[in-house]
Amino acid sequence: MTKYRVAVIFASIAVLSFLAPFGTAAAKPASHSSNPLVIGTAASPPMGPGPGRIFLVNPVGMGVRSGSFGKAGTPSGNSFFAAYGRSGAVYVPTLAGKMIVLNAESLKETTAFPVISAARLARVVPRHNLVLVLSAKGIAAYGLKTRRPAFSLPIGGNAIAVNAAETRAFIGGNMDTHITEITLPQGRVIGTKRIAHSGDLLIARGKLFSANMKSGILSILDLKSGNITKIRTKEVDPAFSYDHIPAANAGFMQLAASSSGRIVYAAGFSGHILKFSTVHDKYLGEISVIAAKHGPNKLSGLAIVDHGREALVTIENRHEAALVALGTGKIVHVFPGVTSNRWVVSQRP
Repeated sequence: MTKYRVAVIFASIAVLSFLAPFGTAAAKPASHSSNPLVIGTAASPPMGPGPGRIFLVNPVGMGVRSGSFGKAGTPSGNSFFAAYGRSGAVYVPTLAGKMIVLNAESLKETTAFPVISAARLARVVPRHNLVLVLSAKGIAAYGLKTRRPAFSLPIGGNAIAVNAAETRAFIGGNMDTHITEITLPQGRVIGTKRIAHSGDLLIARGKLFSANMKSGILSILDLKSGNITKIRTKEVDPAFSYDHIPAANAGFMQLAASSSGRIVYAAGFSGHILKFSTVHDKYLGEISVIAAKHGPNKLSGLAIVDHGREALVTIENRHEAALVALGTGKIVHVFPGVTSNRWVVSQRP
């Protein structure tokens, strides 16, 4: 048997298809709990046209559905971070300034509406029936039902985190010297936090985690006390350049939390998944993901699944995603041709 437990055949990624494992590997037994789905738009450059494709991964059945949005080869096909709504809708912001709404099961478009230009990231705020949309230059909120603007601010970036009560949102960016805090649903600016260069943001157990892609520093802000802890790691490339990220040998990418919230994981461009304690604000080490023994294994998109036992991670330079056992780092399953810079975990509607 090959090194990986399964292989996958793509019949045609241009057509919606369900990819089932074949050969000697058997699919996982169905869970009695709700079956999580992991959704991500296909990897795209920060500017310009995109492939206009989206993936829905079933980590239990180890299958994939592929759909399309916008128009491939244009800005309407470029999206960085989709959002999931409890109604079973997927919100895909695009550089063309258009929000495309897809059905989470079929990945077919149900509606679309205009949003701020150069939109790249979306986040649903269910309590207030809002979807937040972020570009490099601004953030705006829109009603999930009305599609009308609720507020707009000239505060841009590439990362948003919303607290559990959905009363605050935090906005950061790779080029920013601070994180901006705003109220929800009003969109009023409260102030800033002295944490710079946020490649990704995550809130777990009342703390805000910020990944600095360039320095390899994970900053932790206690939202109650205001204390900031900075943890240095080896996830740093001295020659790192934002203009040539694909050439980097290290750097933080997406953050994700365990189901209990006690551990935060970070995908590293070095080929490691890094672990941090949310209880003690400590670095717990790294998990090596070896897809190729002698080649780079640059990890970007990351989602924690199977009740915290596994991770779905994009191996960007290999143009594939892999399901990884977090206890051992062993690759359980490979999804060829499936790449997303940012994954979002949902539940079946």
